[in-house]
Amino acid sequence: MNLDLSFSRSAIILPKEFSKLKLFLIGAGGTGSFAAMNLARLLFELQRIGKAVELTIIDPDLVENGNIPRSNFCAAEIGRFKAQTLAERITLAWGLEVSYSNEKLEFEKHIKPNRNGFKELTILVGCVDNHLARQEIHRTLEESNKYNSHSAPEFWWIDGGNGKSSGQVLIGSEVRREKAENHFTSDTICKKLPAPSVIHPELLENQTIQTRQAKVERLSCAELVRIGEQSLHINQRVAVEIGEILTELVLTNNLRRFATYFDLESGTSRSNYCTPKNLTEALGLAEKSKPKAKRRRKPSGI
Repeated sequence: MNLDLSFSRSAIILPKEFSKLKLFLIGAGGTGSFAAMNLARLLFELQRIGKAVELTIIDPDLVENGNIPRSNFCAAEIGRFKAQTLAERITLAWGLEVSYSNEKLEFEKHIKPNRNGFKELTILVGCVDNHLARQEIHRTLEESNKYNSHSAPEFWWIDGGNGKSSGQVLIGSEVRREKAENHFTSDTICKKLPAPSVIHPELLENQTIQTRQAKVERLSCAELVRIGEQSLHINQRVAVEIGEILTELVLTNNLRRFATYFDLESGTSRSNYCTPKNLTEALGLAEKSKPKAKRRRKPSGI
Protein backbone atom coordinates (compact mmCIF):
# COMPACT_ATOMS: atom_id res chain seq x y z
CA MET A 1 0.00 0.00 0.00
CA ASN A 2 1.53 3.31 -1.09
CA LEU A 3 0.92 6.15 1.34
CA ASP A 4 1.40 9.79 0.39
CA LEU A 5 3.44 11.30 3.22
CA SER A 6 4.26 14.53 1.40
CA PHE A 7 2.03 16.62 3.68
CA SER A 8 4.14 15.70 6.71
CA ARG A 9 7.29 16.77 4.84
CA SER A 10 5.81 19.85 3.17
CA ALA A 11 6.99 23.42 3.73
CA ILE A 12 4.78 26.25 4.92
CA ILE A 13 4.12 28.87 2.24
CA LEU A 14 4.93 32.25 3.78
CA PRO A 15 4.43 35.41 1.71
CA LYS A 16 6.36 38.58 2.42
CA GLU A 17 5.61 40.35 5.68
CA PHE A 18 2.84 42.88 5.16
CA SER A 19 0.97 45.57 7.03
CA LYS A 20 -1.50 46.12 4.15
CA LEU A 21 -3.25 43.49 2.05
CA LYS A 22 -4.79 44.37 -1.31
CA LEU A 23 -7.16 41.84 -2.85
CA PHE A 24 -8.44 42.01 -6.41
CA LEU A 25 -11.37 39.72 -7.19
CA ILE A 26 -11.41 39.28 -10.96
CA GLY A 27 -14.69 37.79 -12.09
CA ALA A 28 -17.94 38.07 -10.14
CA GLY A 29 -19.97 35.29 -11.74
CA GLY A 30 -20.78 31.80 -10.46
CA THR A 31 -17.63 31.36 -8.38
CA GLY A 32 -16.65 34.99 -7.86
CA SER A 33 -20.00 36.02 -6.39
CA PHE A 34 -19.63 33.41 -3.63
CA ALA A 35 -15.89 34.00 -3.20
CA ALA A 36 -16.55 37.70 -2.59
CA MET A 37 -18.25 36.95 0.73
CA ASN A 38 -15.42 34.66 1.82
CA LEU A 39 -12.91 37.41 1.02
CA ALA A 40 -14.97 39.86 3.07
CA ARG A 41 -14.88 37.58 6.12
CA LEU A 42 -11.12 37.24 5.83
CA LEU A 43 -10.54 40.98 5.43
CA PHE A 44 -12.78 41.67 8.42
CA GLU A 45 -10.63 39.37 10.57
CA LEU A 46 -7.39 40.88 9.29
CA GLN A 47 -8.69 44.36 10.04
CA ARG A 48 -9.49 43.27 13.59
CA ILE A 49 -5.84 42.35 14.19
CA GLY A 50 -4.58 45.68 12.89
CA LYS A 51 -3.92 45.04 9.20
CA ALA A 52 -4.93 47.57 6.57
CA VAL A 53 -7.06 45.94 3.89
CA GLU A 54 -8.45 46.79 0.46
CA LEU A 55 -10.77 44.86 -1.86
CA THR A 56 -11.52 45.65 -5.49
CA ILE A 57 -14.03 43.65 -7.54
CA ILE A 58 -13.63 43.67 -11.32
CA ASP A 59 -16.27 42.36 -13.74
CA PRO A 60 -18.00 43.95 -16.78
CA ASP A 61 -21.19 41.91 -16.72
CA LEU A 62 -24.75 42.53 -15.55
CA VAL A 63 -26.78 40.17 -13.40
CA GLU A 64 -29.09 38.18 -15.67
CA ASN A 65 -32.03 35.90 -15.02
CA GLY A 66 -29.90 32.89 -16.02
CA ASN A 67 -27.38 33.65 -13.24
CA ILE A 68 -29.95 32.57 -10.64
CA PRO A 69 -29.73 30.34 -8.64
CA ARG A 70 -26.18 29.17 -9.41
CA SER A 71 -24.59 32.56 -8.68
CA ASN A 72 -24.86 34.50 -5.44
CA PHE A 73 -27.45 36.96 -6.73
CA CYS A 74 -31.20 37.31 -6.34
CA ALA A 75 -34.05 38.38 -8.61
CA ALA A 76 -34.06 41.92 -7.21
CA GLU A 77 -30.51 42.42 -8.54
CA ILE A 78 -31.21 41.48 -12.16
CA GLY A 79 -30.01 44.24 -14.48
CA ARG A 80 -27.41 45.59 -12.06
CA PHE A 81 -23.65 45.34 -12.52
CA LYS A 82 -22.27 42.30 -10.73
CA ALA A 83 -19.14 43.99 -9.38
CA GLN A 84 -20.99 47.03 -8.08
CA THR A 85 -23.74 44.91 -6.53
CA LEU A 86 -21.29 42.76 -4.56
CA ALA A 87 -19.18 45.74 -3.50
CA GLU A 88 -22.20 47.58 -2.11
CA ARG A 89 -23.49 44.47 -0.38
CA ILE A 90 -20.14 43.86 1.37
CA THR A 91 -19.85 47.49 2.43
CA LEU A 92 -23.30 47.38 4.03
CA ALA A 93 -22.81 43.98 5.67
CA TRP A 94 -19.22 44.27 6.89
CA GLY A 95 -18.46 47.96 7.01
CA LEU A 96 -15.54 47.47 4.65
CA GLU A 97 -14.60 49.95 1.94
CA VAL A 98 -14.84 48.00 -1.30
CA SER A 99 -13.96 49.38 -4.72
CA TYR A 100 -15.30 48.04 -7.99
CA SER A 101 -14.88 48.35 -11.72
CA ASN A 102 -17.64 47.43 -14.18
CA GLU A 103 -15.04 46.68 -16.84
CA LYS A 104 -12.72 43.95 -17.99
CA LEU A 105 -9.38 43.71 -16.22
CA GLU A 106 -6.61 45.92 -17.61
CA PHE A 107 -3.28 45.83 -15.80
CA GLU A 108 -2.32 49.46 -16.46
CA LYS A 109 -5.73 50.79 -15.47
CA HIS A 110 -6.69 48.66 -12.50
CA ILE A 111 -3.67 47.10 -10.82
CA LYS A 112 -0.42 48.79 -11.85
CA PRO A 113 1.65 48.69 -8.62
CA ASN A 114 2.44 51.74 -6.55
CA ARG A 115 6.16 51.50 -5.91
CA ASN A 116 5.81 53.78 -2.90
CA GLY A 117 3.80 51.17 -1.04
CA PHE A 118 5.43 49.92 2.16
CA LYS A 119 4.94 46.33 3.30
CA GLU A 120 2.08 45.77 0.87
CA LEU A 121 1.01 42.35 -0.33
CA THR A 122 -1.30 42.05 -3.35
CA ILE A 123 -3.25 38.94 -4.26
CA LEU A 124 -5.19 38.48 -7.51
CA VAL A 125 -8.13 36.11 -7.10
CA GLY A 126 -9.14 34.86 -10.53
CA CYS A 127 -12.68 33.51 -10.96
CA VAL A 128 -12.88 33.80 -14.73
CA ASP A 129 -14.10 31.45 -17.44
CA ASN A 130 -11.90 32.21 -20.44
CA HIS A 131 -8.28 32.19 -21.56
CA LEU A 132 -8.20 35.88 -22.48
CA ALA A 133 -8.97 36.96 -18.92
CA ARG A 134 -6.36 34.56 -17.57
CA GLN A 135 -3.82 35.91 -20.06
CA GLU A 136 -4.35 39.38 -18.60
CA ILE A 137 -3.97 38.06 -15.05
CA HIS A 138 -0.77 36.29 -16.13
CA ARG A 139 0.52 39.54 -17.66
CA THR A 140 -0.39 41.44 -14.52
CA LEU A 141 1.64 39.01 -12.40
CA GLU A 142 4.56 39.18 -14.82
CA GLU A 143 4.63 42.99 -14.95
CA SER A 144 4.09 43.43 -11.22
CA ASN A 145 6.79 41.08 -9.98
CA LYS A 146 9.52 41.80 -12.52
CA TYR A 147 10.68 44.91 -10.64
CA ASN A 148 10.67 43.09 -7.32
CA SER A 149 14.15 42.97 -5.82
CA HIS A 150 13.09 40.94 -2.79
CA SER A 151 13.25 37.16 -2.51
CA ALA A 152 9.55 37.10 -1.62
CA PRO A 153 7.18 38.31 -4.38
CA GLU A 154 4.77 41.17 -3.76
CA PHE A 155 2.03 39.77 -6.03
CA TRP A 156 0.33 36.36 -5.89
CA TRP A 157 -2.36 34.74 -8.04
CA ILE A 158 -5.05 32.33 -6.82
CA ASP A 159 -7.03 30.79 -9.67
CA GLY A 160 -10.30 28.92 -9.27
CA GLY A 161 -11.96 26.96 -12.04
CA ASN A 162 -14.48 24.20 -12.55
CA GLY A 163 -16.14 21.87 -14.99
CA LYS A 164 -19.44 20.01 -14.68
CA SER A 165 -18.88 18.62 -11.18
CA SER A 166 -15.14 18.97 -10.67
CA GLY A 167 -12.86 21.89 -9.99
CA GLN A 168 -9.48 23.08 -8.86
CA VAL A 169 -7.83 25.94 -7.00
CA LEU A 170 -4.22 26.85 -7.75
CA ILE A 171 -1.86 29.37 -6.14
CA GLY A 172 1.43 30.80 -7.33
CA SER A 173 3.50 33.91 -7.87
CA GLU A 174 6.19 33.35 -10.52
CA VAL A 175 5.64 33.26 -14.29
CA ARG A 176 9.29 32.42 -14.91
CA ARG A 177 10.18 28.74 -14.87
CA GLU A 178 12.77 28.00 -12.18
CA LYS A 179 14.16 24.94 -10.49
CA ALA A 180 11.90 23.73 -7.73
CA GLU A 181 14.53 24.22 -5.02
CA ASN A 182 14.74 27.94 -5.83
CA HIS A 183 11.30 28.42 -4.32
CA PHE A 184 12.40 27.38 -0.84
CA THR A 185 14.47 29.27 1.72
CA SER A 186 14.74 26.16 3.91
CA ASP A 187 13.23 22.71 4.26
CA THR A 188 10.30 24.20 6.14
CA ILE A 189 9.70 27.56 4.42
CA CYS A 190 8.54 28.27 0.85
CA LYS A 191 8.65 31.91 -0.26
CA LYS A 192 7.35 31.67 -3.84
CA LEU A 193 5.60 29.25 -6.20
CA PRO A 194 5.07 28.76 -9.94
CA ALA A 195 2.01 30.62 -11.18
CA PRO A 196 -1.15 28.65 -12.04
CA SER A 197 -0.40 29.32 -15.71
CA VAL A 198 3.01 27.68 -15.35
CA ILE A 199 1.66 24.52 -13.72
CA HIS A 200 -1.25 24.44 -16.18
CA PRO A 201 -0.15 26.34 -19.35
CA GLU A 202 -3.36 25.25 -21.07
CA LEU A 203 -5.20 27.82 -18.95
CA LEU A 204 -3.86 30.48 -21.31
CA GLU A 205 -4.92 28.68 -24.49
CA ASN A 206 -8.14 28.81 -26.46
CA GLN A 207 -9.46 25.26 -26.31
CA THR A 208 -11.38 23.76 -29.23
CA ILE A 209 -15.04 23.21 -28.29
CA GLN A 210 -16.82 20.20 -29.77
CA THR A 211 -20.26 20.62 -31.39
CA ARG A 212 -22.26 19.36 -28.41
CA GLN A 213 -20.16 21.40 -26.02
CA ALA A 214 -20.72 24.48 -28.15
CA LYS A 215 -24.48 24.05 -27.82
CA VAL A 216 -24.13 23.63 -24.06
CA GLU A 217 -21.99 26.76 -23.82
CA ARG A 218 -24.86 28.83 -25.24
CA LEU A 219 -27.23 27.78 -22.47
CA SER A 220 -27.77 29.86 -19.34
CA CYS A 221 -26.42 28.82 -15.96
CA ALA A 222 -29.87 27.79 -14.77
CA GLU A 223 -30.45 25.69 -17.92
CA LEU A 224 -27.07 23.98 -17.47
CA VAL A 225 -28.09 22.98 -13.95
CA ARG A 226 -31.45 21.63 -15.09
CA ILE A 227 -30.02 19.41 -17.83
CA GLY A 228 -27.29 18.08 -15.57
CA GLU A 229 -24.37 19.77 -17.33
CA GLN A 230 -23.52 21.90 -14.31
CA SER A 231 -23.61 21.00 -10.63
CA LEU A 232 -25.73 23.36 -8.57
CA HIS A 233 -23.06 23.60 -5.86
CA ILE A 234 -19.76 23.39 -7.74
CA ASN A 235 -19.12 27.15 -7.69
CA GLN A 236 -19.64 27.35 -3.95
CA ARG A 237 -17.15 24.53 -3.45
CA VAL A 238 -14.52 26.36 -5.50
CA ALA A 239 -15.22 29.55 -3.55
CA VAL A 240 -14.77 27.75 -0.22
CA GLU A 241 -11.41 26.35 -1.34
CA ILE A 242 -10.31 29.84 -2.44
CA GLY A 243 -11.30 31.28 0.93
CA GLU A 244 -9.51 28.55 2.87
CA ILE A 245 -6.27 28.83 0.88
CA LEU A 246 -6.29 32.61 1.34
CA THR A 247 -6.98 32.31 5.06
CA GLU A 248 -4.16 29.83 5.57
CA LEU A 249 -1.81 32.01 3.51
CA VAL A 250 -2.31 35.39 5.18
CA LEU A 251 -4.11 34.82 8.50
CA THR A 252 -3.19 31.49 10.09
CA ASN A 253 0.12 31.06 8.18
CA ASN A 254 -0.19 27.30 7.78
CA LEU A 255 -0.68 26.84 4.03
CA ARG A 256 1.18 23.77 2.73
CA ARG A 257 -0.42 23.10 -0.68
CA PHE A 258 -0.17 24.81 -4.05
CA ALA A 259 -3.01 23.00 -5.83
CA THR A 260 -6.24 21.29 -4.83
CA TYR A 261 -8.42 19.22 -7.16
CA PHE A 262 -11.84 17.82 -6.27
CA ASP A 263 -14.81 16.02 -7.76
CA LEU A 264 -18.32 16.32 -6.32
CA GLU A 265 -19.71 13.29 -8.14
CA SER A 266 -17.20 10.87 -6.66
CA GLY A 267 -16.72 12.83 -3.45
CA THR A 268 -12.94 12.84 -3.83
CA SER A 269 -10.31 15.51 -3.27
CA ARG A 270 -6.54 15.63 -3.56
CA SER A 271 -3.89 18.28 -3.07
CA ASN A 272 -0.32 18.84 -4.21
CA TYR A 273 1.74 19.67 -1.15
CA CYS A 274 4.66 22.03 -1.11
CA THR A 275 7.80 19.90 -1.45
CA PRO A 276 10.64 20.17 -3.99
CA LYS A 277 9.68 16.75 -5.38
CA ASN A 278 6.04 17.66 -5.91
CA LEU A 279 6.96 20.98 -7.53
CA THR A 280 9.46 19.25 -9.80
CA GLU A 281 6.84 16.71 -10.88
CA ALA A 282 4.21 19.42 -11.46
CA LEU A 283 6.60 21.46 -13.57
CA GLY A 284 7.67 18.37 -15.49
CA LEU A 285 4.08 17.43 -16.30
CA ALA A 286 3.40 20.99 -17.43
CA GLU A 287 6.39 20.86 -19.77
CA LYS A 288 5.38 17.51 -21.25
CA SER A 289 1.81 18.64 -21.80
CA LYS A 290 2.65 21.62 -24.01
CA PRO A 291 2.62 19.87 -27.41
CA LYS A 292 -0.65 18.08 -26.53
CA ALA A 293 -2.36 20.96 -24.80
CA LYS A 294 -5.39 20.90 -27.12
CA ARG A 295 -6.10 17.27 -26.31
CA ARG A 296 -5.80 17.69 -22.57
CA ARG A 297 -8.90 18.67 -20.64
CA LYS A 298 -8.12 22.06 -19.28
CA PRO A 299 -9.17 23.33 -15.87
CA SER A 300 -12.01 25.75 -16.54
CA GLY A 301 -13.66 28.60 -14.70
CA ILE A 302 -17.32 28.65 -15.62
